[in-house]
Amino acid sequence: MPASITRIEDRPGLPELILRHGDAYLRLSLQGAHITNYSPAGQDNLLWVSNSARYQPGTAIRGGIPLCWPWFGANPDLPVRPQHGFARTRRFEVLSQQVDTQQASVILGLDASSEFPEWDGAARLEVEIRLSGHLWMELRTTNVSDRELAVGVGLHGYFRVADCLAAVLPAVTGLDYQDKTADFARRTQTAPLRIDGEVDRVYIDPPSMIELHDPGHPSRLRIQAWGHTDLVVWNPGPDIARALGDFDDGGYRNMVCLEPALALDRRRRLAAGASFAVGQAISAQKGA
Repeated sequence: MPASITRIEDRPGLPELILRHGDAYLRLSLQGAHITNYSPAGQDNLLWVSNSARYQPGTAIRGGIPLCWPWFGANPDLPVRPQHGFARTRRFEVLSQQVDTQQASVILGLDASSEFPEWDGAARLEVEIRLSGHLWMELRTTNVSDRELAVGVGLHGYFRVADCLAAVLPAVTGLDYQDKTADFARRTQTAPLRIDGEVDRVYIDPPSMIELHDPGHPSRLRIQAWGHTDLVVWNPGPDIARALGDFDDGGYRNMVCLEPALALDRRRRLAAGASFAVGQAISAQKGA
């Protein structure tokens, strides 16, 4: 099956890569190694991107799959530092790329061993992305400092749905979660999750495989994740969406964030010289 990787510069200061494998299509920005379009063969983009997203150097893109690193959410030590870390607004370099009959793949890197005003650690970050019959991605962190680092991670996927009010997430049934809308109170999910307003939850010890049931979509979204401790589920609801300058009106109805993560106090304690990885494989099964 033919595959290709093409570099484009349609947006000033934001070079991108287009990966193709057969009829499958993927678009990613080198800023943040940020995937903005994943369209499996014969299907539309599975990812939601705001119509009001800002494509500017140094500004996070609202939608797609931003990478949260080296912390998720607010910095636990200094909350004034950038939400979700700084990787999503930094330019990655292309370390390698390959195309063959099986897939199109690329490895991107970020050297976080130099001075960053937001962080006093030193690490090397690699993101490998493979496009074939599904999307496979892995974020790898290596501690290149001489001391232990605490690293948080989130693969902050925004997934498109026909209507979030009809979407159902059965896989979280029975899981404990921390509810950010209630000062991180710990609760138990007693039934499949339905989005009926603002949702901002960190589910603890989720299963490796989750499915999103969307009656308005012909395919069922499946995410197989590894290396994570948490699953973050987020939808801003109407009020917060209106307050966000890069969130189009009504856009919250057409998205749900599902995010394999190392969040809150479950950051990875990484010894000097050690590495770890967090990844996911995303697919959509027609007629499932």
